[in-house]
Amino acid sequence: MNEVRIGKWVISGDFLLFMIASALLGITMAVENTSITNRLIEDLHFTADQRTQLEMPREIPGLLVVFLVGGLAFLGDVRTAAFANILGGCGLFVFGLIPSGYWPVVAALMIYNTGTHIYMPMAGVISMSFAKGDNIGRRLGEIQAINMAALILTSGSLYLLYRFLKIPFVVSFTAGAIAMVIAGILFLFMKPIQTAPKRKRLVVKKKFKLFYMLCMIFGMRKQITITLVPLLLVTVYNQPAETLAILFFIVSIVNIFFRPWLGGFIDKKGERFVLMLEAILILVACTGFAFSRLIFPENIALIVVGVCYLIDNLFSGAGMARTTYIKRLSDDPDEVSSTLALGISLDHILSMSMPMLAGFIWVTYGYGYIYVFCGGLVIAILNLLISNRIRVPAKQEEMTTESV
Repeated sequence: MNEVRIGKWVISGDFLLFMIASALLGITMAVENTSITNRLIEDLHFTADQRTQLEMPREIPGLLVVFLVGGLAFLGDVRTAAFANILGGCGLFVFGLIPSGYWPVVAALMIYNTGTHIYMPMAGVISMSFAKGDNIGRRLGEIQAINMAALILTSGSLYLLYRFLKIPFVVSFTAGAIAMVIAGILFLFMKPIQTAPKRKRLVVKKKFKLFYMLCMIFGMRKQITITLVPLLLVTVYNQPAETLAILFFIVSIVNIFFRPWLGGFIDKKGERFVLMLEAILILVACTGFAFSRLIFPENIALIVVGVCYLIDNLFSGAGMARTTYIKRLSDDPDEVSSTLALGISLDHILSMSMPMLAGFIWVTYGYGYIYVFCGGLVIAILNLLISNRIRVPAKQEEMTTESV
């Protein structure tokens, strides 16, 4: 496609296709976030034990993503994105149809997760390919905002459809699967990225050592957001599901505007500054999670925890800084997507085991949650120390206000 005019903006046809694909994937993410657990428990009658055990095989594709992406190097980044989303959509569609059975569910979700994990590094690389000059952080933020907007609209629609029309789960999973497959097909109509047509299979370099360390720490840090804070709100503060839904909705709305701003802030202040700021804010948030109930009355403590949750969620977007760090540090464009894929695999090494360790501490010791979030303080300090060592070559740090 050639250039397309939208109002006063003129953008490339490929960028328009990518924005549409990102919006479609927001629909798929909304179906995943709102419906997978419900279908497993309500429709397939999984026990709580079976549900938690499912997380280990579900995350295996994340651990293996560096090899999966390497094996698809011959396709190039854009064609790999097409394959990943078509594969993931097929897995999600099959999951929506399965009538029963533990292992068929595992197989279908592993296919879906294989697609989503292969696409993760491709999304960053393709987003950055549409940035001019050094405005790569802002471009990442804009794409994530589009994805987030579609996720919010779909989540709200699903709520209404489930509540008032009582649609079966097969309808929502079919819709999510179709959106993902169409997104994959759109990538087939995009031109390959000219800067990296022959992606390297595996890249391990000394100059990326800080990135590798940051990814492993992020594997632990993200579990604070995904697993531990919801567990805190439910088990310690006795909050219903509606509380988490409201908090998620607030974060999602704010992120539509916050992510582009944060991406531009990365371009302006640099990766080192933003990652150190994230570490400091996580330090503050984990202090609130651990000690609010000991310091404040319970109603005030709940508000403090809610604010800390919002801070934690919003600055999880600082992960964009790790992506732009690799882009700016790299001398060879061919190595970017392979390095990002390795980062995802390193992330999963610790993220797969941390919930089990944290859960053991949580239930074994009195006030176990305090010890768990004190562990979060240690993670934040490590993140701060490593982020402080980040340096980008001077020639890469010159920023520009040019945009696509």
